[in-house]
Amino acid sequence: MRFISLVFLGGLVVISGLSANANAAKTAPDFTLKNLNGKNIRLSETCKTGPVLLSFWSTWCKNCPTEMKHYQRFADKYAKQGLTVLAISIDTNKTLSKVRPWIKGRGFRFPVLLDTNNNVKQLYRVRPVPHTFLIDRLGRIAYTHVGYRPGDELAVEKEILKALQDDPSSGNAADTNSIDTNSADANSADTNSTDMNSTDTDPAETNPAGGTKKASHMDDTGGIR
Repeated sequence: MRFISLVFLGGLVVISGLSANANAAKTAPDFTLKNLNGKNIRLSETCKTGPVLLSFWSTWCKNCPTEMKHYQRFADKYAKQGLTVLAISIDTNKTLSKVRPWIKGRGFRFPVLLDTNNNVKQLYRVRPVPHTFLIDRLGRIAYTHVGYRPGDELAVEKEILKALQDDPSSGNAADTNSIDTNSADANSADTNSTDMNSTDTDPAETNPAGGTKKASHMDDTGGIR
């Protein structure tokens, strides 16, 4: 497994494993972030159990709650097959206090990681949210999507199923007919396009949005149950 490693040591960011290989663009940058319990969660370690769905979000994002509702469903539905959902909050210190009640109030139970300094956000070139990345077990970016419109979850679920089928550790192959098409508009637009009306940019940021590159009780993983 090849990762670009990013570790936060106090105010120091340590990046290792950089490669000039052309395939490096498809390799997910590794990182370590704290969850809501203060426990360090590392992407490369999480990938050892199966595909990882990274969801960059914020408390001020209008479309994030709806998308994350579907991601909670995926987390529940495919957990036994190895899928892990990691919701990465890009809230800074200004709105950080809202994260825990925001998650708890919506009943989300997947792990929530805190990217307070936005180091990982910058590493993945995330500007508007929501922004989703699907990382396979080998640490490669299998799929990415920006924004949310009704029906986008269908495309994300199809990609999850592909990743699970390609993952020998997932046991029985996922049923590609198990996607709930009743949960969305079947006539949704191409999910590889970016609809700026379906995203939110940090109101504290004043520069024009840059390009997007594809590239309660707390448990130990920071989820709420």
